[in-house]
Amino acid sequence: MVEQRFSPEMTVDEAFKLHAGARRVFARFHLGGCSNCAISESHTIGAISEDYGIPLPMLLDSLNALFDQGALAVGDKVRIPDEIRTKIPQLANVPEIGEVRSADAGAYIVEFGEVRLQGLAEDFIPVQASATPAA
Repeated sequence: MVEQRFSPEMTVDEAFKLHAGARRVFARFHLGGCSNCAISESHTIGAISEDYGIPLPMLLDSLNALFDQGALAVGDKVRIPDEIRTKIPQLANVPEIGEVRSADAGAYIVEFGEVRLQGLAEDFIPVQASATPAA
């Protein structure tokens, strides 16, 4: 199996399709969030590096680090990190443990009872099988 990686020739659109976390990486470099730092989906990663003065190795390392994050699989049990749960009042009554229902390009949909949340692997904490209550 060929390992997927970001490259200088890849467009922003291709990067977004390769891994959902690419949007967050670009945002961390203040790219794409306002009219002064707008990026086109046809812009290449290499051109972004040149145009915005971001060292290409730093940008590629940050993007490729997305593949080093732990991955989740459909059926995995997870919980919402306490720092997220406490910041969002609507999560107060959401069940503690949820189940990954789908995974696509680094994005996950997790069901917590009646509530569905979407996020990256870094947005959830895997729960060990022994930590879940027996059915």
